[in-house]
Amino acid sequence: MGTGTKHAMTITLQDKEWFKLLWEGTQSKHPELLANPKNRTLILPSELGRGYKQDIILGRGVSLTLHRYQTSEDLIFVNSGMERDCVEFSFVMSAKVIFEGQLFVANQDVVFQNSDAPPHQLQQCGDTEFCAIDVHIAKSLFLSMVEDYEDSVLPVLRRIAAGKDNRPGLPPLGITPEMQQLLRQIWHCPHTGLTRSLFLEAKALELIGLYMQVAAGAGDNPLKLPNSDIESLHHAQDILQRNLATPPSLMELARQVGINDRKLKQGFREIFNTTVFGYLTQQRMERACELLQQEIAVATVASRVGYSSPAAFSVAFRRTLGTTPKGYQMSTCRGAR
Repeated sequence: MGTGTKHAMTITLQDKEWFKLLWEGTQSKHPELLANPKNRTLILPSELGRGYKQDIILGRGVSLTLHRYQTSEDLIFVNSGMERDCVEFSFVMSAKVIFEGQLFVANQDVVFQNSDAPPHQLQQCGDTEFCAIDVHIAKSLFLSMVEDYEDSVLPVLRRIAAGKDNRPGLPPLGITPEMQQLLRQIWHCPHTGLTRSLFLEAKALELIGLYMQVAAGAGDNPLKLPNSDIESLHHAQDILQRNLATPPSLMELARQVGINDRKLKQGFREIFNTTVFGYLTQQRMERACELLQQEIAVATVASRVGYSSPAAFSVAFRRTLGTTPKGYQMSTCRGAR
């Protein structure tokens, strides 16, 4: 299968290999799907699974990618990185992936991705269908939208649009019923030609608008949080990321970001869809996986990510990833001892 490697029921492919397999397979069996450069559909070869990936260029800086496929085995994608002149809103109906050692099971989630993608490796699990719609919008268009309505836009999104914040993305938010309706309309668009293009562009921009509304704490947010409090919650998120080994207490964290502990706890659950402790644990596990891949001793990793003992760390790690730290290390590092 090209130069991809297969081991332990897992296929590893470079990003260019993945694209080449899909393109050549589609070209040999369904060349008509590649005829229109603004609307191309790539079909998965039967040896990889079933389904398709469709790219739709709508003009004026907006495009869509529709994913609906399931691989026959786990696939590891080795991405060499890419430069993009756009930001991405990924509306994920279902997915199960492992990224930087952390298992993510998405079900009705929307994720904002900022600009360029650094080199990375991602494992897509074959037991779950990957179903998502990505909306891409040119940076210049995104910036103009944010500047025109900055008072109603989440501060972190304003900073990203202005190029003053290079974080790769933001935590996922839930897909609302209004978003779900728009996504169904995109999947089942009844129009053709220019009408289709204008229809899809309108729905894509409406999806972005709904995301911005939810991200700003508007709509159904029972806390009615002002932008200043939402900014404080993102500040708290950053503090936890920087202090995994010695995180502040809940009261101290609230004091540092200038809100009370009740609003901190409720706000985390509302905006990040997890508790403060749950977020801290997730970040600790991601960092632990990075250290384990460097063949650092389990006891040292436990200490570096803030656990009082290797036993406590092992329990938390197994609960999150379904394996022990040593088991994970041995499976990812051939030379692990």
